[in-house]
Amino acid sequence: MQPGRDDFVPVDEIKKIICSDSDMKERIDALPYNLLVSDIVKFLGLCESTVYKITRSPGFPRVNIGVTKFLVPRPLFLDWYFSNCFYQK
Repeated sequence: MQPGRDDFVPVDEIKKIICSDSDMKERIDALPYNLLVSDIVKFLGLCESTVYKITRSPGFPRVNIGVTKFLVPRPLFLDWYFSNCFYQK
């Protein structure tokens, strides 16, 4: 069964839950202000090729700084992460 839009937990609630976890809060605070693919790989625990696929998806917050290079601002990444990576079962 695919989760519907009504199944999602509000972003503010997710932020509150995650920030109450001290390990996750430390991981978030340790992120640089502008993330590279390697930072996202480490944070999400996914392989590099999967992260590149994610960064090319519509709605992913990336800032192109060249033909093949890009940065991801931490606040925009965290908004994307909180909005897209959690849902109620």
